[in-house]
Amino acid sequence: MAAIDIILSGDILPVRPLNNPPASADVIYQRVRAADLAIGNFEMPLTDRGVRVQKLLNIRAPAALAADVPVLGFDIVTLANNHAVDYGWDGLADTRAGLAAAGLAVIGVGETRAIAAEPVFRDVGGLTIGVIAFSCLTPAGMSAAADRPGLAPVHIRTSYEVDPLYQVEEPGDPSVLKVRTEVAADDLAFAIDAVRAAKAVCDFLVVTIHWGFGSGEDLAEYQPPLGRALIDAGADVVHGHHPHAIHGIGFHAGKPIFFSSGTFIGQQVFLDASPAVHALWAGMSPDGYLASLSIEGAAISAIRLLPTTLDTDRLPVRAEGAIADRIFERLGRLSGPLGAHVTRSGDELLVRPIA
Repeated sequence: MAAIDIILSGDILPVRPLNNPPASADVIYQRVRAADLAIGNFEMPLTDRGVRVQKLLNIRAPAALAADVPVLGFDIVTLANNHAVDYGWDGLADTRAGLAAAGLAVIGVGETRAIAAEPVFRDVGGLTIGVIAFSCLTPAGMSAAADRPGLAPVHIRTSYEVDPLYQVEEPGDPSVLKVRTEVAADDLAFAIDAVRAAKAVCDFLVVTIHWGFGSGEDLAEYQPPLGRALIDAGADVVHGHHPHAIHGIGFHAGKPIFFSSGTFIGQQVFLDASPAVHALWAGMSPDGYLASLSIEGAAISAIRLLPTTLDTDRLPVRAEGAIADRIFERLGRLSGPLGAHVTRSGDELLVRPIA
C-alpha cells in the first residue's frame, strides 16, 4: 500500500484575488493540491458585514475571496485563531459559509464549545484520518462556551514571579520579573477528553492548535507540556501555528510537535492599519515551510519540509540560496534542544527524532 501524504501549512492570510497565481506561487499550490490531505490555519475573516470588535488588531477581506481559496489546494482549515471573530458573529458566519461553499471542511469554531471542538474525519488510502482544532489565543468574548458560539478554547493562565532578593538589590530591573504560563486545568481536561474521543474512532489524529508568540524564537512556557499532553491523549502529530516565524520542531513519544511553520500567505500587510501595527507587521519573518508527512500503517514513516518565503505580493515561493540556508540554520538550532534532527536532502529538509 502506498504511503499517504499529509501536508501541514502555516498561517493563511489572503486579501487579494488568488486565482491566476504567478508560476512561482502556483508551484507551491500544486504541491499542496497533490497531497492526499492538506490542512492549514485560515486566519483571514472573509466578510463584508459585521461589527468590528474591540481588540488589539482587526483584519478582514471581501467575502467573495472565498471562491478563490480552492486554488490553494487545502482540504481542511481551522478557524480556531485570534482573528476569526474580528468582525463579530456575522463575520464568523460569513467566513464559515464561504469556505464551506468553496468545498473546504472548516473546524475549530461552532455554536457551543462541544461543537467547536468536534473533529472532522477523512478516509484516505484505507485509513481514517481525524483532525481536531483548538486555540490558546482567546481574545475577550471569542471563546465558545456551553451557551455561546466561538473558538474551541484552551485558556492560558498567566502569572508574574518576582525574585524578592534580587529586586531589593536592583530595584526596577526588569530581569527580576519572570512571566509564567500554564494551561487552565478545566480546559486541559476538556481538550484531552476531546482528543481521546477523536482518536478512539480514527487511525491517525492531527491536533492543530493556535498558540505561542507572534514572532521571535521563544516558546511560551505552557507550549511544550501542552504538546506532550496532547500526544499522550492520542495525537499522532501536533500542528502549531500563530507565530509569523518558524519555531522549532520537537518529538514526544516518537511523535512530532511542529511549534510553528511560519506564514503561508501574509497579505494582511496590505490592509489599512495604524503605523504601530504596520511596524509590527514589518518585523515579522516572511519565511515558512510546508510539512509533508508520509503515513504508512497509521504511523509517520518520514517527514519532509519544503522551505518557503513570501514574494513581494506576500505569496509563498520556494526558498532558495541564502534564504534556504537561514531556514535550515534556524530549524536546526531551534529543533535540536526539542529532540529533533534536521538535515538537508536536495531542496527539502528531513526531520527525525534524535536517537
